[in-house]
Amino acid sequence: MTAKLHFPAMTGLSRTTQASVTDYLRKAILSGELPAGTRLVQAEIAEALNVSVTPIREALRELSTQGLVNLDAFRGAVVHTPTLAELEEIFEIRAVLLPLSIQKGVYGITTQEIEQAELLLVQMEAEGDRPRWVELNRQFHSLLYQADRSSHLKNLLQRLSDIASIYINLSFVEKPLQKELSEKEHRELLEAYRCQDAVRATQVTLNHINSTLEAARRVLQKSNKT
Repeated sequence: MTAKLHFPAMTGLSRTTQASVTDYLRKAILSGELPAGTRLVQAEIAEALNVSVTPIREALRELSTQGLVNLDAFRGAVVHTPTLAELEEIFEIRAVLLPLSIQKGVYGITTQEIEQAELLLVQMEAEGDRPRWVELNRQFHSLLYQADRSSHLKNLLQRLSDIASIYINLSFVEKPLQKELSEKEHRELLEAYRCQDAVRATQVTLNHINSTLEAARRVLQKSNKT
């Protein structure tokens, strides 16, 4: 894509450090505001965010290690483009690791974390902007991952979840966001955590991600035929 970058919520950037730039671009990618295949021109981003090129360069390098940006010798930095093979691999790994995380998380989650998750659900149910809803959805699931205190498993699932967010946005092409259904599943999931019901939490979670998998798979299969 060669169109000039557009950042609809630039007020979200309050600092000029690499960390703030990385977080800002990361959220823009995960929410779909910067779609797959978008060229990330350092000078344009620096101008748009009113920062120097240096933190932009470092942020893009960091995002490349997270699998969200591809650094190409000819095109420069490009928002990662999903593939059918990657989709299958990511969701296969998540389906194996999530039950393990849930088994630990339902017994480790705190009252405060339950209350924070509840607040996020209230915000999601009132949110009409899809990119913002996707970001709140990511925060909700991240909070549940944190309930598993195993740092390596938590970090691995978070990285896979971030890449999966690209496929969540892709799935909307095949299956428009079904807020009521998704939020119903979120409520069931949170209640399972509240009741320390690992079996129910696992079932709801796997059904939740399989729905996204099927929709994203159909989109990629269609694109491969064209």
